Amino acid sequence: MRTILLLFLCSLALSQASAQDLDAHLRAAAELNPAVQARYAEFQAALKRSAQVRGLPDPTLTAGFSLTPPEKLMNAERARFSLMQMFPWFGTLGAQAEVADRQAEARYEAFLSARNELFYKVRVAYYPLHELGRDIAIAKDDLAILRSYRAFAMARFKGGTGSMVDVLRIDLLINTEENDIAILEERRKPLQATFASTVGYAGPVIVDVSDSLQLVDLANYTTDSLEHNPRLGELDRKASAELARAEAARKMGLPRFGLGVEYMAMDKRSPLMMPGMSSGEVMPMVSLSLPIYRNKYRSAVEEAQSLEQAVQAMRQQTANELGSAYETAYFEAHKAALNVQLMDRQIGIAQQALNLLLDAYSNSGDDLEEVLRMQEQVLRFRLMRLSAMREHHTAIAQLDYLTAKQIVRP
Repeated sequence: MRTILLLFLCSLALSQASAQDLDAHLRAAAELNPAVQARYAEFQAALKRSAQVRGLPDPTLTAGFSLTPPEKLMNAERARFSLMQMFPWFGTLGAQAEVADRQAEARYEAFLSARNELFYKVRVAYYPLHELGRDIAIAKDDLAILRSYRAFAMARFKGGTGSMVDVLRIDLLINTEENDIAILEERRKPLQATFASTVGYAGPVIVDVSDSLQLVDLANYTTDSLEHNPRLGELDRKASAELARAEAARKMGLPRFGLGVEYMAMDKRSPLMMPGMSSGEVMPMVSLSLPIYRNKYRSAVEEAQSLEQAVQAMRQQTANELGSAYETAYFEAHKAALNVQLMDRQIGIAQQALNLLLDAYSNSGDDLEEVLRMQEQVLRFRLMRLSAMREHHTAIAQLDYLTAKQIVRP
């Protein structure tokens, strides 16, 4: 498991890169984000707990010496040494290790949950930057078109077939478009700062928005996928840990036994020593604890059972919240997809009308105002499409977060 986990976090440091795609930013966030690093460190620490609880208690060594002169002793014993090792009841250590293992798994799910939430935040911060980049590109295209209109209107004016009013009217739109582009360029700075902070970069980074966003097939999403959410997985592991804790508490209430050996050293100078007697005596020992005070063990079992019920109730509440959020996100993604499709149709119709108006203006020089109005309508539809596409992918990011679509478990 540890090797696979390292694959989640090991990637190239990307804070100095000039332009990267979204997946590269997600990999960088998984490595750089301190909250995710903290969750992973907690998981690693929890893995060490299992080895601790599997170990036997330390053996006990006892030594005793007689300070009385040998002639005054009633026996020949001068020293006594004993070594005792206690053993819990069969399966107790395994039950305690099971608790630690389930707790470690819960920490792992918490790590996945933090990473999953981080990916969602990075994507939510990325899509406005993507939309902004496309807005600027479209605005520059529109500015170029307006300038071509101005050149055409100026040529008609110089040829005596047009009006200077047409040129001035276009100048007004050009000035407005240039100002809008300048404002959009300034808006990029705070969005880049927010994105860099979300990922964990030390400084600003240029975000590559050259990729074209497409509508996502919502048929790939079902409510059954909510069971993959690591928040639910964490609660499932916590519930399992409490059940294991109850079993461990029950086994702790069973007798413990010990095995040992005792050595008694005899004084050969003692008058009680007979010829041929050994100078030492070895005796095996067995001990047994009697857990007669049952209330503490019974209370520990009941505590674990109550905590397991509390975790199950919390899981149900979390599942309800995830289900509600899923329905909302699905609706938003579907609504935005419908708006994107509507804008595609609207752009097609508006562009067709614009072409007809341009032909009429080229032939007669009339209806320039209608040409400019339709050009502005085409621009508005294109920007509305970008906004709808951003809303669609933001909702998709929410669905991916809720269904843990980017989570890969070992």
